[in-house]
Amino acid sequence: MKWNNRWLSRLLPFFGDNMANNVVLEKDYANFARSLFILLLVLVLTPLTIISGLSHYQYKQLLQKEELTQLMLNIEQAESTIERFVSKLQSVVRFVGSADRYEELLNPDKLKALFTRLQEEYPDFADIEIIDSQGKQKSYIGPYKLVGYDHTEQQWYQEVLNRGVYISHVFSGYRQVPHFVIAVSRKHLDREGSWVLRVTIDGKILQRYVDTISTTSVADIYMVDADNVAQTQPRKFGKLGQKIRLHVPEKVNYDSSTILPIALSFFDFKHLEKVNYDLSNDFSEHEGIAQKDAKISVLKTEQGTDVLYVDVALKNTPWHLVMVKELYIHGNVWFFFQLRLFFILFSCIIIAVLVILKISTGITAYIREGDRKREHFLAEAESASKLASIGQLAAGVAHEINNPLSIINQKAGLVEDYFEMTGPFQYKKEMQGALDGIQESVLRCKTITHRLLGFARHTDVQTEEIEINVLLKEVVAFLAKEATYNQISIDFDLDDTVQNIFSDRSQLQQVFLNIVNNAVDAIGKNGRILLSSSKIDQDTIKIKITDTGEGMSADVQRRIFDPFFTTKETGKGTGLGLSISYGILKKLGGTIKVQSEIGKGTTFVITLPVTHD
Repeated sequence: MKWNNRWLSRLLPFFGDNMANNVVLEKDYANFARSLFILLLVLVLTPLTIISGLSHYQYKQLLQKEELTQLMLNIEQAESTIERFVSKLQSVVRFVGSADRYEELLNPDKLKALFTRLQEEYPDFADIEIIDSQGKQKSYIGPYKLVGYDHTEQQWYQEVLNRGVYISHVFSGYRQVPHFVIAVSRKHLDREGSWVLRVTIDGKILQRYVDTISTTSVADIYMVDADNVAQTQPRKFGKLGQKIRLHVPEKVNYDSSTILPIALSFFDFKHLEKVNYDLSNDFSEHEGIAQKDAKISVLKTEQGTDVLYVDVALKNTPWHLVMVKELYIHGNVWFFFQLRLFFILFSCIIIAVLVILKISTGITAYIREGDRKREHFLAEAESASKLASIGQLAAGVAHEINNPLSIINQKAGLVEDYFEMTGPFQYKKEMQGALDGIQESVLRCKTITHRLLGFARHTDVQTEEIEINVLLKEVVAFLAKEATYNQISIDFDLDDTVQNIFSDRSQLQQVFLNIVNNAVDAIGKNGRILLSSSKIDQDTIKIKITDTGEGMSADVQRRIFDPFFTTKETGKGTGLGLSISYGILKKLGGTIKVQSEIGKGTTFVITLPVTHD
């Protein structure tokens, strides 16, 4: 069988033309089944893998976007809250330090009364002081002895004069308590120079605000200064007043188009051991999720965990708000999604393999059965054609041979009559023997030509009711003496429920006689022949004739019904018995099959219809 489609023939092997070689043919079937299995598996797994990959990628993108959206929402809310609070503190300090209140604030009683009112609203205000244009402290209310302190050389003093307002980072100083300072400068109304109002605020107030905006969606949130020193107490990644140390490896430049997918890809986190990504530009372009002033990086903690690090500078302050979030790969949602995806993919692969294996083996078996039936039909057609041709030849040969045989037989009879009328003479006895041999040979030739004519003729079927078990016993009776002489036992396993059939008795006798006679010849001496009958269904019966002879090879079995084919010695068989039997059974609507194995005997299986049409 060859394929017309060239592309398909490259993928699936075709079967060779040598259908008789079972070893080669079975190898071709195995190759075909294997190639078909691989082809179908690729066709099924390719879209399945693509769909799984796309699902993995799309869900990852969804988690990334959701993660970024939530993180940016948290950071924006926290930034807005703290900036409003600091702005409020600045407004309060500016209001208290109005330009026209300098003289009033120098009065200790009035300053104390003012500070008391401020503490009622803001209990974390630690102290308040007034500094003149020379940098000398002129008035102070608070728990520390700082009267007359000179701030001229301090950097913050110069900054507040230049900028008008100053907010310090959180520090301890000689107070030994974390605090920060808000200072405003005002110009004197009646002279040159500027005076300064300086308020010290306990750092706990920042911690309380950070705690109020803490959320479980992030791993940590805290404030740092420009040197990355913690201004509030981190929950996980450092201590208050100490520098936060997240692992920041050496930076490597990458094209911006590749940073985002690489940085957040589940499969690319191994690269983060060598690379610190600044993703703020990419996130700012990601559908406007990130703020323009947000710095977003993927960093590694001291424990080796990759985290998303967001740093936002708080406006008009020296502080930065920091949020640290574990990446989505550490979340249960991503883990269970991958687990379910892997389970579904694995289950689909297993089911596909089993189904495709079943389909490929089924298709191969179907093709094998089709080839077997085709070969069987071709063999039957060839046999029928051969029988028809040989039948025509046999009729002509028998006719041509019968004429000279009749003349030979007539002349031999005439010579024998002359011998009877003639007295004794030398060699008469030998010549009489030669005449007897001629007549025997003529008789044998007549028998062969009679069989040839019987093979060639299409005799009509004489239908009558037949009890098949009785017919089998009658046939065996013809050969009982010969079987006994050769110590061959003939046994029966007959089903008494087998129904009578309507067929040609004489032709069935000829079939059974040929087969049993062949069985006797095949056994030779000391063996067994078993005849059995059974009912297949209401319309068909089966007869089996089994012998314990030498058996037949596969090649002999293929040719056993060919005319003139025989395995008997020369002169002991014409090779027409099974051919004639095959033709008779086919004419009667039955079948005959042979099952044999060398050294284990032979079984002929005959099926007959109950009623011959």
